Amino acid sequence: MQKIVNSISEVSLADFKSFPSYRRVDITNGYIYILRDSIFPGYVKVGMTRDLHRRYKEYNQNKPYNTAEFVAVSEIFDNVLKVEKKILEVLVREIQPIGAKLEWFEAEHEERIRAVVKDAEDHFHLYIPAGDIYANDK
Repeated sequence: MQKIVNSISEVSLADFKSFPSYRRVDITNGYIYILRDSIFPGYVKVGMTRDLHRRYKEYNQNKPYNTAEFVAVSEIFDNVLKVEKKILEVLVREIQPIGAKLEWFEAEHEERIRAVVKDAEDHFHLYIPAGDIYANDK
């Protein structure tokens, strides 16, 4: 399995199901994800979560079958709320969002969304597990 936290990456359902559930992170740290839901064809959502498994279950609850899937997940960010806000600010400036929450975009913009998340990975502090003081040095 390719680690999900190796930069913004493709996520298959098999990868996601085998991702350790203990990777829930501190309240200020978290993941940025891109999600598709077959109930909303032609659209993708940009969001953040501290716990990927919980978020996956939330999106798919009260449905006869799972319709939502993560298509990309970032590395773990420090202060993920700030990072999500900055990412959405860039996207809203460049791409017309759908809906009041400004988190859904037409799927034709998915490559640009991935690029913005990748840029965030390069410019914001990533979560460093205890003991690895050189993880953010590039």
